[in-house]
Amino acid sequence: MTPFTIPTLDWWSIAPVLALTLTGCFVMLVDLFTPKRTNKSHLAAISIAGLAVTALLSVLSWDYVNNAAFGGMVIADNFTQFFNLLFVFITVVTVLLSQTQLEREDFHAGEFYSLLLFSAAGMMLMAGAADLIMVFLGIELLSISLYIMTGFSRYRLESEEASIKYLLLGSFATGFLLMGIALVYGATASTNLGCVAQSLGARSAFATDACPTIVAPFAGGRAPVILLAGMGMLLVGLGFKAAVAPFHLWTPDVYEGAPTAVTAYMSVAAKAAAFAAMVRVFLIAFPTLIADWSGMIAVIAGLTMIVGNTVAIAQTNIKRMLAYSSIAHAGYILVAVVAASEFGIQSVLFYSLAYTLMNLGAFAIVILLGRRGEENEQLADYAGLGYRQPALGALMAIFMLSLAGIPPTAGFVGKFYIFSSAIQAGQIPLAIVGVLASVVSVYFYLRVIYLMYMVEPTREYAAPLRARWAYGAAIVTAAGVIALGLYPIPLLDWAQASVGFVG
Repeated sequence: MTPFTIPTLDWWSIAPVLALTLTGCFVMLVDLFTPKRTNKSHLAAISIAGLAVTALLSVLSWDYVNNAAFGGMVIADNFTQFFNLLFVFITVVTVLLSQTQLEREDFHAGEFYSLLLFSAAGMMLMAGAADLIMVFLGIELLSISLYIMTGFSRYRLESEEASIKYLLLGSFATGFLLMGIALVYGATASTNLGCVAQSLGARSAFATDACPTIVAPFAGGRAPVILLAGMGMLLVGLGFKAAVAPFHLWTPDVYEGAPTAVTAYMSVAAKAAAFAAMVRVFLIAFPTLIADWSGMIAVIAGLTMIVGNTVAIAQTNIKRMLAYSSIAHAGYILVAVVAASEFGIQSVLFYSLAYTLMNLGAFAIVILLGRRGEENEQLADYAGLGYRQPALGALMAIFMLSLAGIPPTAGFVGKFYIFSSAIQAGQIPLAIVGVLASVVSVYFYLRVIYLMYMVEPTREYAAPLRARWAYGAAIVTAAGVIALGLYPIPLLDWAQASVGFVG
């Protein structure tokens, strides 16, 4: 009988996750002892302080030598730290954006901030996962928090409906993910990404001493159907979180029904976490099967770009339009994943941050113009905004131009890198589809600018009082969009230092 060996507990490798988790618990405790009907702004301050500590720990963990910890379940490399810092930034901006909506909608601030921090911890686990079981745990921690946050507008039936839809469809997608993990385990006798790669005849730095003693049973031959089916089901589970077609049907209803701050958060954070896990799983576990899975992902990428951009044209609600826009942008990121190269993954990282800036900024304007009950979300409500609220109109124009990929914005540079990586990898037809789909998107993004500056206003615009934090978030994200468009090299260099695991 083989004795059970307790793995070494390397706590530093998960220090950022621990910091976020403890902060979330502390926020709940402070809220418990805070009298009702009092200002809860101190909870936001505590959350941001915890996020600052998390960011500091991630920076200190850069170039950390112990890449595989907890028995090979977690990877604490630069790729993990890049996404940790990205998740921290997204969460900080969401905390700032939520201030206006928490006051307007009378949400429970303590619960909201705790769930926000716990969901961010789940995303960090997904980005640093070295085992399929850890991917599942991260997705569940993220998903359960988002299910609850989606239904936070208790007095709006649309919010409750969105929460139920998200829960039911998300549970169904989780079933696919679990079945995919089971099939991969059945084919390779392991769920560790490095061990799976080793069983397929590839050398992996993430393989552990506990890998099963199977000597490349599929090397030189075609992968068995059970393994291909497992990869397909993993793609379904991760594709649901990334909101790619045809697993996107939940997105418009959930984005429209959820509180706008939550919609902004899940539109960028959950998507980034899903792509981080997808890159980990397919490039570490299945490097010898690129010819098999790249074809599947290429078809999904093309379909996602086409569906997202064409259906967005027909939308009259700004949140639904941005929902289909997010689907299209998920397709762009998939194009770089299909490239399966170091430059392709650098493009994924670059575009993840660029998309975060422009999408969070757009939702910041939606929040600033919103009213109790999520009113004023029709595109027609933006008529004349550029004259009645010149600052908000200018900021919204910057975000729309960047989402459309117009230079000199971060969106243009990101798309240039993504399509360049696809061309370098020989995926020229997919790059052409992406460019044409991007051209189509120009119509519905410029339509918003047209309404703001070329159509007479239909109502008075009075930005909410005490919205300085949301204003600040909008200004910071707009500055980031312009800065990355004019000088993208530092971020690309940072991304290059984060993808050392790509062979």
